[in-house]
Amino acid sequence: MGDRILRKATFAGGCFWCMQPPFQEVEGVVSVVAGYTGGTKRHPTYEEVSSGTTGHLEAVQVTYDPETVSYETLLDVFWTQIDPTDDAGQFADRGSQYRTAIFWHDSGQRQMAKRSKQALNDSGTFTQPVATRILSYSTFYPAEEYHQHYAEKKPREYQLYKTYSGREELVQRIWHAKNTVSLYSTPRCHTCREIKAFLRKNEVAFEEIDITADDRARDMIIEKTGHIGAPVVRIGNEFIFGFDQEKMERLLQKCVSRNAEFIQCTIHEDEEK
Repeated sequence: MGDRILRKATFAGGCFWCMQPPFQEVEGVVSVVAGYTGGTKRHPTYEEVSSGTTGHLEAVQVTYDPETVSYETLLDVFWTQIDPTDDAGQFADRGSQYRTAIFWHDSGQRQMAKRSKQALNDSGTFTQPVATRILSYSTFYPAEEYHQHYAEKKPREYQLYKTYSGREELVQRIWHAKNTVSLYSTPRCHTCREIKAFLRKNEVAFEEIDITADDRARDMIIEKTGHIGAPVVRIGNEFIFGFDQEKMERLLQKCVSRNAEFIQCTIHEDEEK
């Protein structure tokens, strides 16, 4: 890294086995260490933290190059790996030691974390409020060696845990990491056809679902926007009623400019009356 100054970011997202791999895949991340933070017990053991009596949370500490990857990008990675509405743990792991939190290292991180949390709350991605805490960082204690890079040491056990804990299902369902755009259409919606033509012209790949056969999608649109008519467009965390090409282009450009692996860009549309 030469003379570049590296920085640290600390996140608690439930089981630290599942939080190491997503950050390790990010360009500009130098290391990701599993450990414990937020409590009062000095040099705690896994057994002590698991008892829920130390005040510590399972966490990961990310060392990164800010000239290559921004703290905002790391926040995006964090949000898309957790259920931020669960204040009693994460997935199969229950207890205060599995709560989610962002531990800020300086005032800049604190402000960015607060803005990021507010944006997620405002986005409507989750129907319940975001419960993730934003806390001042104090001391981080690395976990025992057998916990470090568990996904690489025991890939089969890791994948089974991630799947059966429910974490993988939520990540895929909420964030649709592999589907940049989803299009919910109706057979006789003329404006919907115009939007599809616009997406194809701009070479935007999308998944199409007929909303007349999907009551849950219809109910979601009504709940999120208050509109029954078509089209309703969702790009990232923003909804557009009607075919606003200028806004669509702006939001699609914003979406493309960020790491697609961690960004949800979905388009929904309902039928015309």
